[in-house]
Amino acid sequence: MASLENKPPIHFSPSKARHGRITTLSRSDGPPRETHKKVRKITCLGSGFVGGPTSAVTAYKSDVEVTVVDIDSARICAWNSDILPIYEPGLYDIVRVARDGIRVDSPKEPNVPQAHPACARKPNLFFTKEIEKAIAEADLIFVCVNTPTKSNGVGKGAAADLGFVEAATRSIAEVATGDKIVVEKSTVPCRTAQSIREILSANAQPGVHFEVLSNPEFLAEGTAVRDLLHPDRVIIGSMLTASGRQAAASLVDVYSQWIPSERILTMNLWSSELSKLAANALLAQRISSVNALSAICEATGADVDEVSHACGLDSRIGPHMLKAGPGFGGSCFQKDIFNIVYLSESLGLHEVADYWRGIINMNELQKHRFTKRIISCLFNNLLGKKIAVFGFAFKKDTSDTRESPAITLVSNFVAEKAHVAIYDPKVQEEQIWKELATNGGSIGDMRHYVSICGSPYETADSADAVVIVTEWDEFSNKTVMMTGSGGDSMLKNSNNFQIPPKRSASLVIKDPNTGSVVTFDKPPPTQQPKAKDAKSSNHPLAKLPEPTSPILSNISINIPTSPTHASTKAPSIPPTPFSSPTRTAKGPISPRHRAIPSVEERLSAFNFGPEVAAKVESEKVDWARIARGMRRPMFVFDGRGVLDGEALEALGFRYEAIGKASRGAMLMRDGSE
Repeated sequence: MASLENKPPIHFSPSKARHGRITTLSRSDGPPRETHKKVRKITCLGSGFVGGPTSAVTAYKSDVEVTVVDIDSARICAWNSDILPIYEPGLYDIVRVARDGIRVDSPKEPNVPQAHPACARKPNLFFTKEIEKAIAEADLIFVCVNTPTKSNGVGKGAAADLGFVEAATRSIAEVATGDKIVVEKSTVPCRTAQSIREILSANAQPGVHFEVLSNPEFLAEGTAVRDLLHPDRVIIGSMLTASGRQAAASLVDVYSQWIPSERILTMNLWSSELSKLAANALLAQRISSVNALSAICEATGADVDEVSHACGLDSRIGPHMLKAGPGFGGSCFQKDIFNIVYLSESLGLHEVADYWRGIINMNELQKHRFTKRIISCLFNNLLGKKIAVFGFAFKKDTSDTRESPAITLVSNFVAEKAHVAIYDPKVQEEQIWKELATNGGSIGDMRHYVSICGSPYETADSADAVVIVTEWDEFSNKTVMMTGSGGDSMLKNSNNFQIPPKRSASLVIKDPNTGSVVTFDKPPPTQQPKAKDAKSSNHPLAKLPEPTSPILSNISINIPTSPTHASTKAPSIPPTPFSSPTRTAKGPISPRHRAIPSVEERLSAFNFGPEVAAKVESEKVDWARIARGMRRPMFVFDGRGVLDGEALEALGFRYEAIGKASRGAMLMRDGSE
């Protein structure tokens, strides 16, 4: 008989009796059939970039009551306010619906009574400081705590610090009076689940049984909501025992309420843990690879964007993560590669460790290469000069600054005695100072040489150079077009913004430097049941205004055939198990349909009219205005490839970009020929 370890992954099919106390799962390899408990309450330990969005989308899309707890009282207060502690496109709307039980567009619609059943749902997302109570009431517990790289002791600078994971585990064991499913969602080294199992077993109260699952998150900051709504895959690792499979099936039931079963994969615990580390390491490898090529391009006159585009058209390679820049940042890539390095060295695989360490080395080299290029262009001297840094987040559409390349670049400029002005549209000033104080060097020097500004124009005033560090859309001066799926012609307004026809659409970016065009297809529309009573023009649905946020389009599901809901045909609606018109105390959940459009529908149905196009353009940086305020000669260093160099040169800028030969050097060379 084959061992359990050699069996294929198990795919669970939730029973149609979804609201029953016990449901049945079927294994793809046939009998036996096993039973498992339905999850009704989830507690999430940690309200950061993983715990917050994950809990919000889970509550919004499922019939489960989700409670998020954190030891940081200020963070919990922020989650219960209108100013969330983190920024993600679309997150506020998701939280508002699940947490407050109200329409995503309320109270902006005075014509729709808030007490109307079509305007509300029963809240099932709660943020609280009552940690022990939340643990005791939960059927399943997400562990979403921080796992930073160790800063001292054995494994310093490489191994993961699992102190928060252990503390959370001990709290669960001490408080739980009934059986619990404990789910690792934090990124952890392989076989961390074994440590969790041992701690829970040693500290459990009599008669209490725990099952540990690994369910790593694969969220990209800036697209976290979209990634949660439409994941490429959901991985659930469990022990290959009957109770382990039952626990995994319970979690599968939660996800299967909005994720197709073929995208939910089950495997053993250790494979699940290593899969997350491996995925991030491979993605970081691609970035370091294209950054290494960017150095060759700068030396030879090749264009890294053209090289990346040519390589990305190869179906074996694909276009993703092939954009050269100042180096990757964020909380995951570097930390996870260090985890693999430390694991490899612990196993005696030193050559393997050296291979993965090379990715980190290349990433650091890219930051310092960019710094040297800036210094060289500014006549090998930054003393007393002003450098305007555009962007501090490690990537656009997030407020996360962890491991941001901006930290290293600003530190390098300050070391050269340059005055640095920083502007980021989403990162709070307090967070910038915190990063610079912790990772940037002497806080005295930072306070003396660094200023944080409220606009790009203030930042660039009297500056010698502008450095693009984060690829925020507002910094770009490139053309953005929208095309229909059939290649329909576009309407074009005076601001050079392309207006799409009223049909399904794709986003097309055209680079004026290369002429290359990249198309991003929208996901296929989802089929939703329609409200039975929403055809009347007197129904509140007929009075919905047009949503107008172009930013929220980043997580759209489909582009409807009409850009407005104000028609005689009601928008499609999803089923939801909530109905209470106000946010009240927690109670039993009764299923019924909600006769209002889903958040995804709202986000996808934004208006493409000229007024929105004008708004998008008005929010972009006016580079002519920037030029009027800068010192001569004016330099722009494009670390993200978001600018049209020729357009800037027409304004009098000297344009330099990563992965492209120096414009001045190229002009001199071409002239000599």
